[in-house]
Amino acid sequence: MSTISVPDSRPRAPAPERRPFVTTSGLLLAAAGLPLLLVARVFGGVPELDTAWAYAFAAVAAGLFVASGILLPRRPRAGRIVSTFAMLATLPIILRPMLGSPAATLAVLLVVSGVLGHAWYSGPSVDAPPPSRSPLVEGRTVGLALGALVLWAGAVVSPAPPIPSLLATFGVGLPLGSAAVAGIVWLLRRFREYPRRASALGAAAVLAALLVARPEAPAFARLTGLALLAAGVAALVPRTHRARDDWRSFGELWIGHPERLFVGTFFILCLLGTVVLALPRAAADGRSIGLLDAAFTGVSAVCVTGLAVRDTPVAFGGFGQAAILALIQLGGLGIMTFSTVLFRLLGRRISLRHEAAVASLVSPDDRSRVFSATQQLLLFTFACEAVGAILLFLAFRGGGETAGPAAWRATFTAVSAFCNAGFALQSDSLVGYQSHPVVLHVVATLIILGSLSPAVVLGLPRFFRRRGRPVPLQAKLALTGTAVLLGGAFLAILAFEWSQSLGGLGFWDRLHNAWFQSVTLRTAGFNSIDFTAVRSATLSVMMLCMFIGGAPGGTAGGIKVTTAAVLLLLVAHGIRGGFRVTVFGRRIPASVVSRATVVTALGALSVLGATIALLLTQSMPTRDALFEIVSALGTVGLSTGGTAQLDGVGKLIVLSCMFAGRVGPLTLLLFLHQRTPPVQVERPEEEVQVG
Repeated sequence: MSTISVPDSRPRAPAPERRPFVTTSGLLLAAAGLPLLLVARVFGGVPELDTAWAYAFAAVAAGLFVASGILLPRRPRAGRIVSTFAMLATLPIILRPMLGSPAATLAVLLVVSGVLGHAWYSGPSVDAPPPSRSPLVEGRTVGLALGALVLWAGAVVSPAPPIPSLLATFGVGLPLGSAAVAGIVWLLRRFREYPRRASALGAAAVLAALLVARPEAPAFARLTGLALLAAGVAALVPRTHRARDDWRSFGELWIGHPERLFVGTFFILCLLGTVVLALPRAAADGRSIGLLDAAFTGVSAVCVTGLAVRDTPVAFGGFGQAAILALIQLGGLGIMTFSTVLFRLLGRRISLRHEAAVASLVSPDDRSRVFSATQQLLLFTFACEAVGAILLFLAFRGGGETAGPAAWRATFTAVSAFCNAGFALQSDSLVGYQSHPVVLHVVATLIILGSLSPAVVLGLPRFFRRRGRPVPLQAKLALTGTAVLLGGAFLAILAFEWSQSLGGLGFWDRLHNAWFQSVTLRTAGFNSIDFTAVRSATLSVMMLCMFIGGAPGGTAGGIKVTTAAVLLLLVAHGIRGGFRVTVFGRRIPASVVSRATVVTALGALSVLGATIALLLTQSMPTRDALFEIVSALGTVGLSTGGTAQLDGVGKLIVLSCMFAGRVGPLTLLLFLHQRTPPVQVERPEEEVQVG
């Protein structure tokens, strides 16, 4: 029986026009309000005869931003050139505050370099594929909303009163209003294709209208209402055109990209931690510690760093300390680890993309063992923490503490040590236990077990067997590198600090504390000696250990000990004239060597850039600033006293370093692992002299 196909006569929406750089064009359109906001901040927003030049520059720059935003999708080269001139026209406006404010100088340099870099990125090249194309209306609307939100956030966090003048209100309100109008236009045009998204955006528009339409509402409150609508536009308007409205496509935006998923989960956990720790109930005195300090503490706990601007046992009560402990545990193991086991216990099967994301973290070589590897990770973690808590409880009880406080202190310390967090319920960390070797060695053992991946620790018996499955090369490098770092740091601290910070201790206590301090440098953050009395040479050794960090798959940070091992092997083979890296009878692929080089180079550049930013905005010695940044990027938590000196800008810089140090290396490795290089064109080879 034959079938006759009848063509579908239902009307279809025309395919949207697709062009490159559409999101960037929206950002440039939103940047038209930047010169107006800047001239209002610098000159007070009241035109005068001697400041007429500044308003002229602002008008020219705003017009150039609009022109570049319109030109970029259609004529990319012309749009880039115009956007560059727009940036140059903005610089004279802020020349005076740049000369008098290092923070303003840093902000301007970041914004200018970011916008110009984004505009000139992915240009036409023979080696690279053409830039991706997106729907013009949707992409430009999202970019406009994002740019407007950045301007609004910059006006809010500015030291000056928020939106003080009519010109500043216009500079922020114009991009926000344009984003709101663009979002509503998209809602009316695409309601039938995306009914759920459009309904959610319509609800956001109604809420924003209620905030804006209040007669007694000040300008700042009305702009906040527009900002809420702009946030809805940025989140709900899709940048890809689909024939049907499928909420799963919104989830696939994250689940289909492991690096995006990991960053998103950590970011959400940091936000939740900030809200919880900012509650009055979390504080010991019933008064909120403030949003910025709560964010700093929450990010430090989630990123298992340990840097603190508030004394944990003094500033936080029982609820706050329990919240910090939960954030440490979730941040140390990762939300994806817990969600995988939870889905299996509930009888639900995880998706293939979810499985791939978790496999990249716990079992990259064998995806069939994702659940067993994740379950093994959790059992190993909880077993180590439980045994450590029991041993610490007995040690604390032996020191004369009562049962309740000793149990809580032991549990908190065990979890913090295994997760390499460095938070302690003593104001002086573990300095008070300098003469308690049991406490020091239990904590040190937990730190080592946490810094190594469970696969490495559970595979230790195979090192002593002559038969059976061979030990993976990664495990050999991790264990060998860890032993070399621990032994080298122990000898260096013992030699450099024998008569310095260890001078007041007995012979055996010097050995115990030197060993403990060499272990805690592996991104743990505990200290049993006074860091203000440490020599500069010792601090240099400490910073090297913090920069390297722990092993892949563990809770430690840093560039990872295997990365450092690969680079050292590359140097050793290069000195002997070879280019192939071999060790333990195995050859390391060139792609692994390249990834190790990229990770190390980006880590070093991050340390340099963040240190310069901290020195520009804070009044502290270079040694303290460098140590603070390395500690934050390595998620260590040790400090020479620089954390207590940070102002709001400094806290934001260190906070960003902690977050980048926790998710940055993992995200970068996943990105490099999954990204396929473009088709290369063979070029003539030519020698370049180096070294």
